[in-house]
Amino acid sequence: MRVTMRRLLLWDIDGTLLSTDGIAANAMRTALRQLVGPHVRIERTSYAGKTDWQIVRESLPSVDEATIQSRLQEFIALYTAELTAQREALIARSTVFAGVVEALHALSTHAYQAPLTGNVAAAARIKLECTGLLRWLEVEAGAYGDDHFDRLALPPIAAGRARERYRYAFTPADVVIIGDTPRDIACGRAFGARTVAVATGPFSMAELAEYNPDVLLPDLRDTVAVVEAVLGN
Repeated sequence: MRVTMRRLLLWDIDGTLLSTDGIAANAMRTALRQLVGPHVRIERTSYAGKTDWQIVRESLPSVDEATIQSRLQEFIALYTAELTAQREALIARSTVFAGVVEALHALSTHAYQAPLTGNVAAAARIKLECTGLLRWLEVEAGAYGDDHFDRLALPPIAAGRARERYRYAFTPADVVIIGDTPRDIACGRAFGARTVAVATGPFSMAELAEYNPDVLLPDLRDTVAVVEAVLGN
């Protein structure tokens, strides 16, 4: 891949690039139950924009944070095993949103592209593999929900990995974060990156506009508009 610009595009996954039709959420709940057994209450919580680590903490309010952190890798193993068991269903039922492949392809000659997602790294890879999107995103240059519980902490992690991967020190001005939730906008702003919000997830255009992304798009269907929005042309 020949990249002509020193840009780093960090893509959210769920709600921005694809949907797993509830399969991943069910797998997460199954893994949580396996982790804590039948008697610990699991709270129902919104997943949108949160890291998996944060979701585990919010789902298990009766379990102290130190215990959750110490057992996070155990949860990831259970969750990954459940996703792997559901691999054929993920392939059959997951949806790549309209315009995504075209946008990733069009941007691939202008910038490096990696995930910045609340998914733990193993889950992110499975979802991208099952939807055919892994070829477009450099997972080793991304940041994930097992790197930190706070999404706002993820952009510096991704920038550091991208620096090691591509031998280039990306500044915040070189980075663009694309996502479908207010938390995507917030983490980009906290880092000083350009933010592009897309209303393909649970938040409407009007709701996302309240958080003042640099650009707001209804979806990724218009490839020319997406390239212009992302690159700031």
